Amino acid sequence: MYAHRDGGLAAAVDAVCRELPEPLLNGPGELRLGEVARTLPSVLARRPLGLELRLAGAAAADLIVAARPREPDGRALLAWAKREDMTRLARALERWQSGFGWLAWNANYLLLEFDSARDSRAIPCIHLAPVGAADGGPVAAVDNAFHVDPEGLVRTLAWLAGTPVDPTTVQALQRMLAALPPYAEMFIAGAMLSRESVRCPRVAIRRLHPDAVSVMSAILTSLGLRSAADSLVPLAAELARPGARFILDVDVGAPEQGHAGLEIHVQRHWTEGSSEGWAPLLEALVALGLADRPRAEAAVTLPGCKGPGGPLFGISHVKIGADGAGLRPAKLYLGVERAHVAMQNRRAEAVA
Repeated sequence: MYAHRDGGLAAAVDAVCRELPEPLLNGPGELRLGEVARTLPSVLARRPLGLELRLAGAAAADLIVAARPREPDGRALLAWAKREDMTRLARALERWQSGFGWLAWNANYLLLEFDSARDSRAIPCIHLAPVGAADGGPVAAVDNAFHVDPEGLVRTLAWLAGTPVDPTTVQALQRMLAALPPYAEMFIAGAMLSRESVRCPRVAIRRLHPDAVSVMSAILTSLGLRSAADSLVPLAAELARPGARFILDVDVGAPEQGHAGLEIHVQRHWTEGSSEGWAPLLEALVALGLADRPRAEAAVTLPGCKGPGGPLFGISHVKIGADGAGLRPAKLYLGVERAHVAMQNRRAEAVA
């Protein structure tokens, strides 16, 4: 078991991992997750954390953390980026915190995704959320900063990735936006720095209802992702029957790679800590050979609050990727609120 003597995020992640059923995360996977968390600022434990777990294949976990650059966690993240020699991320955070420049004017917060299967010190994937997203009300695309300036978004992500700007990527993103119905919107866009697709922005499109299946087909076709469409569109039609809702993730600008992902959601938000609606969807994925039964059954038992005032676990979504080779095994995305409380609870148990 991974020991944390310095507290902070690493200790919180260790305590969170102890709550996970064994089929979802084994000892080596937990060890690698702790190695990633140990390098990061402690204050990030007070933001919601995300864990990416595998529902099939080798057990592993990736860590997702959130930060708002002009708040204390953002300042701690800047110091970390400088210490880890992540020059571009540090410069981006400095500009963001100054209140001037594209990021400060157009991006609301960022998510960092760490691939724990890789070097724990590797540069993560960076995801940005737009200013003006229609989080709780009707969509007004003109208020979504990423819709307003797709060229600026592509340029900023290319700069973060250290890659040249490809005009065809801007054109592809514009085609995709033109294919969206009025109620759909781009709410996350990222530079996948540790992936082979580093030159292709990855964007997430939500609010695909009420015609989610046909909308997905139109979006994927607009990007030339026909192989992904052939796999994901029938899957979405199948999963719509037990009540799934969908978000579409796409890599923009490289149709020859053809990657896209289908995020599967239920009506209730993960912060409610409810498993309602997940059992039939996970059972459907097991039947389709995309998830292992022991892990699917373990996932349904996890949502909820762990003790009075303790950390809250919820299933954010399940994701199925697709490319020219077909569908990939399912991944489970867990959200954790109050992860720092898990660490405090462990300390109290040790004292007792």
